[in-house]
Amino acid sequence: MKLTYVHMAPVPSFAANAVQVARMCSAFAAAGAEVVLVQPAGEGGNADEIAAQYGLKTRFAARSALAPGMPGRELVFGALAALLHAARRGGVIYARSVSVGAAAAALGQRIVLEMHVPASGLRPRLVRRLERVLASPRFVMLVVISGSLKEDYERRYPALRGRILVAHDGAAPVGDVAPTALEGAFRVGYVGHLYPGKGMEIIAPLARLCPEATFHIVGGAPPDLGIWQERLASLSNVVFHGHVPHHETKNYIAAMDAVLAPYLRVVHGVGGGGGNLAAWMSPLKIFEYMAAGKPIVSSDLPVLREVLRDGETALLREPEDMEGWAAALVQLAGSEEMRARIGVAARADFEAHYSWDKRARSILDAIEDCLKPVCKTEAC
Repeated sequence: MKLTYVHMAPVPSFAANAVQVARMCSAFAAAGAEVVLVQPAGEGGNADEIAAQYGLKTRFAARSALAPGMPGRELVFGALAALLHAARRGGVIYARSVSVGAAAAALGQRIVLEMHVPASGLRPRLVRRLERVLASPRFVMLVVISGSLKEDYERRYPALRGRILVAHDGAAPVGDVAPTALEGAFRVGYVGHLYPGKGMEIIAPLARLCPEATFHIVGGAPPDLGIWQERLASLSNVVFHGHVPHHETKNYIAAMDAVLAPYLRVVHGVGGGGGNLAAWMSPLKIFEYMAAGKPIVSSDLPVLREVLRDGETALLREPEDMEGWAAALVQLAGSEEMRARIGVAARADFEAHYSWDKRARSILDAIEDCLKPVCKTEAC
């Protein structure tokens, strides 16, 4: 299959979406697709830079299209990317942007749209564009990252039933690691951004309740990192490591005794803005922790229960229950057997369901199923 992945944001970057796009392009290519990533000109890396940043084993082509700084920027970029794809004669455009999808469909290109937010979270003009995409004969299917999102789209657009695939996010198998030397007798880790709702609001009081544990915070853009370093400067058991290249985070996770996914009930994305993601998200860190076979203490949110099972693959605690979080860490610190049991179960679930390769294969299979009637008469 010829697959052109059109992405508005630069890859590589600090953002989690860049990790997902790079990994999925590589996984699509490993599954046999002919993959080209198209990014805005001057904003992303070339194929070699992307592969080096994310430690990719299977590479893919990378091209660029103009995205002028003007109203309708995404539509212009999407149209130019669609023209690049048209030269490939067949296949599909895969995008996470409604505007890119609208431009591609208008130019007669088949479009697969991946959505991480509900239609209700879009501005009115984007809702109108989305509805044009969904009504287009060139629309192939919708990919969403959680069952809650699938239910939301089916309620709003009943005609989509049978054309929505739930594909939770994933991670890469850990492979060889060189654990980073980390201080502390019981090392508790967090890997990810420090945006509002991502979890520092839980980690800060938890570190005070558990002085015997050392909390290692890996990641965070400089402004957010500076804020939390200042707020927690008095705590000797919190260590900030800052941003590290994504392919090196596995070495930090390998050195941790327990890991945290401490989401609040309101979670914001890049820059701390936008709508609440807590009902729809599929956090990369969950799957990276699972791949490493680490015992997870996570917020007990419905969308996370789609992946994690309390007492089996993680310990789930209400975001407001600080005593419960502290008790969970005490339990894990006191039982190596419990840590191993939960970690092994989490890794087994990951290997069965949540690798990038499995995600890519399931999406490609679904696309091929949707295209079978079309491919009898057209080049695919």
